[in-house]
Amino acid sequence: MLRYFRINDPYRLLGLLAIMIAISLPLFIDAPEMTLPELKSILLGEKVHSGSSLYTEVVDSTAPLAGWFDTLFEMIFGRSVLGRHILAFFIVFSQAAYLGIIFINKKAFSESTFIPSVIFAFLFFFSFDTLSLNAELLGSGFLLLALHNLFRQIEFREQGDPSIFNLGFYIGLASLFSFSFIIYLVGSVVILMIFTRSAVRSYFLMIFGFLLTHFFMMSIFYLRDGLPDLWEYYYLPNLGFGSDKFINATSLWTLGAIPILFLVVSLVMLNRDARFTKYQSQLVQTMFFWMIFSFLQILYSKDLRPQSFITLIPSFSFYIAHFLLLIRRKKFAEISLWVLLISIVSVGYLARYNKIPSVHYNDLFVAESAWSKTISDKKVLMLGDDFSIYKNNTLGSGFLNWRLSREIIEQPDYYENIVLINNSFLNDFPEVIIDPSNLMPYVFDRSPILKTKYSASGDGLYVLKK
Repeated sequence: MLRYFRINDPYRLLGLLAIMIAISLPLFIDAPEMTLPELKSILLGEKVHSGSSLYTEVVDSTAPLAGWFDTLFEMIFGRSVLGRHILAFFIVFSQAAYLGIIFINKKAFSESTFIPSVIFAFLFFFSFDTLSLNAELLGSGFLLLALHNLFRQIEFREQGDPSIFNLGFYIGLASLFSFSFIIYLVGSVVILMIFTRSAVRSYFLMIFGFLLTHFFMMSIFYLRDGLPDLWEYYYLPNLGFGSDKFINATSLWTLGAIPILFLVVSLVMLNRDARFTKYQSQLVQTMFFWMIFSFLQILYSKDLRPQSFITLIPSFSFYIAHFLLLIRRKKFAEISLWVLLISIVSVGYLARYNKIPSVHYNDLFVAESAWSKTISDKKVLMLGDDFSIYKNNTLGSGFLNWRLSREIIEQPDYYENIVLINNSFLNDFPEVIIDPSNLMPYVFDRSPILKTKYSASGDGLYVLKK
C-alpha cells in the first residue's frame, strides 16, 4: 500500500477513496446514535429554516456561518444523520486530497507523494464522531487554505501581498465557523515573525484580511438591526473561557494513544536521521508551531469531544509521513503503515461498540429523557439542561442555548428581558414548557398575556391552551 500511494499520481486517490469507503461502511450500515452536538445543529437549522433570525430571534452562541450551513443541511437532509455523515465523509476525503496536493506543490518532502493524504484519512477514524457534519469540520477546510498561503510566505520566491491577505482572510472565514480558530491568527503572526522577514505592513494586511470577514458579517447584521445581538450572543460568549466536556480525559488519551505514539517516534526519527534543505527544515518547524497552536485552539474551544482534535491531524500526518519515508527498508515502512491503519481503526471501532472500558461516550450521545415517554412530536421549551428532550420534539420559542437563556428567564423584572421573552413566545409558542426549576410563575407575573395562554399540567409542566 505504501508503494502504491508513494507515486505522484492523482488517480491513485481513487484507491484512497475506496479504502475509506471500506473502513467507514460499517458506520453507515450500523449508524451510531445521534450525538448532542448533532442534535443542537439540527435544532438550530430547523429554527432558522422556519424563519427565525440567528441571534435576534434564536438565543445561541453558534458561529454565524455554522448556523447558516446548519440551515442548508436541514433543508437538504432534514433530521437524517446518515445523509450528513455521508457528506462529511466526502469532505474528509477532499481535505485529505487537498493536503497531499499542498505538500506536493510546496515540495515539503524529498519526493512527491500522497502518503500524507493516506495518513490524514486514516487518522480521521480514531473516533466515530469525526464524521459528524459540523462547524469544526467545515472550518478546518479553510484552515488548510490558510496553511497553503502560510507555506507560500515561507517559500522565498512567493512573497506577495495576495497570499498574506488570503492567509488572514481564510482564518477569518474559519473563525466564522468556530470562533476558537482565531488562535491560528496569532499562530500565523508568530510563525511569520520567526521564519520570514515580512514587513510590518504585511502583518497589518493579514490582520485586515481577517477583520474584513468579521466586518462583512457585522454589516449584514447591522442592516438587519441585529448587531447588538451578534455581539451579545456570539462574540461575548466565545471570547470567554470555559467549555462543555462531552468526554473525559481518560477516554481521549485512550483514543489518541496510537497517533501520539507514532507522532513521538516520528519526531525522534526526524531529529536523528532526517536530512532537509533549509526550506524543508523551515516547513518542519512551521508544522510544529502549527501543531502547538492547534493544541491551544482545542483548549480554547467551547466544547471538548474527539472531533475537536481534527485540527491536529494535518500536523500529525506531516510528521508520520516523514517518518515512513525515512525508513530505508521498504518492508518495514509497509508494515508500519499497516500497523497504523489496523490499530487506529481497531481502537475506533472497539470504542464505538463499548469494548474498551476506559472509553466512555455516554456524555456525547443523546440520552433518553425522563419526559420522552409522555412528550413526543411537540414544540417544547426545556428550561434546564436536559437537551435530550428535543430528540423527538422540536424547539418552541428561540431559547436554544440554556446557558445564555437562563439569565433572561430568571430575571423577568428587567424590561428588555420580558420583552424578549414575549416576542420569542409570540413568534413561536411552545406547546409544552418543561420547568423543573419553577421559573415560569415569575415570568407569568410579568406577562399576563402569556399567563392566559398556558395551563399547569403536573409538576413543572405547562401546556399551551387550545
